[in-house]
Amino acid sequence: MGYGLVKGWVRIRNIFFGRKGHDVFVFLFFFVVSFGFWLLQTLNETFEKEISVPLELKNVPENVHITTALPSQLHVTIKDKGTTLLRFFRYTVQNAIEVDFEKYDVGLTNARVLVPVSDVQRLIQGQLGVSSHIIALRPDTLEYYYNRGVAKKLPVKICGSVTASPQNYIQTMSLSEDSVMVYAPNSVLDTMQYAYTQALNLSDLKENITQNIVFRRMKGVEYVPNKVQMTAHVGYYAEKTVEVPIIGLNFPGDKELRTFPSKAKVTFRVESGQYQRITADNFVLAITYEELLQNPSDKYRLHLKSLPDGVTNARISPLEVDYLIELSEVDGENQ
Repeated sequence: MGYGLVKGWVRIRNIFFGRKGHDVFVFLFFFVVSFGFWLLQTLNETFEKEISVPLELKNVPENVHITTALPSQLHVTIKDKGTTLLRFFRYTVQNAIEVDFEKYDVGLTNARVLVPVSDVQRLIQGQLGVSSHIIALRPDTLEYYYNRGVAKKLPVKICGSVTASPQNYIQTMSLSEDSVMVYAPNSVLDTMQYAYTQALNLSDLKENITQNIVFRRMKGVEYVPNKVQMTAHVGYYAEKTVEVPIIGLNFPGDKELRTFPSKAKVTFRVESGQYQRITADNFVLAITYEELLQNPSDKYRLHLKSLPDGVTNARISPLEVDYLIELSEVDGENQ
C-alpha cells in the first residue's frame, strides 16, 4: 500500500513539475495577465446602467390626505466608467430620495403637485459619484395629489361578474364595509354616487369565497379604507319530487273533471335554502274547461301554470293523462 502512495505521488509530481506541467503553468500565467490587462482596459471605457432609487414624500401634515402618491421607485440610467459602475452591480442607491411636501405646498384645499424632474435629479446626483451622469429617469413625470379633508361617505358598488357553477347558485354577497369615505376635489365628489370597486371576474364557484377588493383608481381620489372584503355565499341545488293534484277550472256547475291518474309527480331543482319551504301546495296543475273543448284527443298534456321562486328544471310525470267530463252527482239526482 505504501508503494502505491509513493507511485501516485511521483506521477502527480511529474504532471505538475515535469515538462508538460511547466508548459501548463506558463500558459495559465500569461492567460491571467492578458485577462487582467483586458479587464482594466474594458473597465476604463464608458458604460450605461439602470439602477433603482427609492422615493419618499416627507413632512406631510396630519390633516393632509395624499390621494395619489408619488411612485415608490425611480429607474435611473447613469453613465460612467466601468470601474465606477462596478459598485452598482452589487447594490442600488440605499438612501431614499426625499421630496419635501412643504416646499411645494401653496395652501390649497386640494391640488395636483408636479415635482420638477430637475429637483429630483439633483438629489440623486448627490448620492452618485462625481463622474456619474444621469442620462434618463423613469417615470419622467413626477406628481402627487393632496386633499385637506374634502370628503363624503359613499356606498360601495361591486363591479364585474360573480357566478356559480351549474350545480350551485350565489345566495348572497356581503361586504365588510357597505360605505367608505372618499377624499377628492369637490368637482369630482359632485359627480360620484358610488365608490366603485375594480372589476371582479369570479366564475364556476362551488363554495363560499372571501376576497379583498380595491377600488377603481382615479387620480386625486383616495378611499378610506382603501379596500373592502367581499364574501360570496354559495348554495347548492337539490332535487325534490312532490305529488300535485290535477284540478279542473271554469267547469260548469253540472260538470266535473276526472283524470287518470288524479295526481302527477313534479320533480324539480330547488335552491338548498328553499328545500323545506317548497311543497306540493306551491304548484298548480290545472285544466280549464275551455282547453278541453278545443282538445282533439282523449289525452291531455299537463303543464305548470307558474313556478315558485327558487325552482327550476321542473318535470311532470306522467306528462299526459286520460280524462273524462262527467255530470255532477247532485245535478243527476235532481234530474
